Amino acid sequence: RAARFRCCAQPPSPEQQETPAPLPSPPELPSSLWGVSTSAWTAGVAGLGLLETGYLSYLKLTGSEAFCPVAGGGCGDVLDSDYSVVFGIPLPLVGMVTYGVVTALSLQENGEELLPGLDDLDIRLTLLLLATSLATASAYFLFILNTKFVGTSCLYCLSSAFISFTLFFIRLKDIGLARIQKFVGLQLAVAVIVALALTNSYSSATTQLKG
Repeated sequence: RAARFRCCAQPPSPEQQETPAPLPSPPELPSSLWGVSTSAWTAGVAGLGLLETGYLSYLKLTGSEAFCPVAGGGCGDVLDSDYSVVFGIPLPLVGMVTYGVVTALSLQENGEELLPGLDDLDIRLTLLLLATSLATASAYFLFILNTKFVGTSCLYCLSSAFISFTLFFIRLKDIGLARIQKFVGLQLAVAVIVALALTNSYSSATTQLKG
C-alpha cells in the first residue's frame, strides 16, 4: 500500500516577516574638472591666492612699496589707500586668512586629515559659502576700482578678482546645478552681508591719490 505524505506549509514567523535592511547607498563620487578633482583645483587656486595675499600683507605690515609690473604703476595708490583696510584690519591680511582656510578645507576634502570632526557635506557647504563671500568682495572692489580710481591700473586687484571668481565657479561645479538651488538663499544672504559690511566700513573713506 503506497504511503501518502502530506506537506503543510507553515506560516512565516514574525522574524521572517521583517523586511530586510536597505543596503547602504554607495558613496558619492567626487566631482572633477578636466580629469582633476574639484578639491584639488580648489586647493591649487586658493594656494595662489594665499601666496598673493601673503605678499601684499607683508608689504602692508612693513610699509614697503609694492612692485607693479605694469608701466605707469598705480598698485601703490590702491594698496596705500583707505580702501585697503576693513574695520581697522589690513585687507590683504583678511584675504590671506580666508584663502588659508579654503586651502585647508579643500585639502581635507581631498583626503588629508587636517581638520578632524568635519564631514564631507559640511566641508563642501563651507567652501561654497567662502567662495561666495570672496567673489562678492572681489566684485565690490572692482566697482571701487572703476569708480574711485579711474585710470589707475592694479594688477594685484585684477589677479585677486580672477582667483576669487575661479574659486566660485569651481565650487559651483562641485555642488552641481541640480543641488545648488537648495543653497541659493544662503548664498544670497552671505553676499548681502559681505556687501553691507564693506559699505559700512568704507562709508567714511576718503582717498587722495598720489601725484
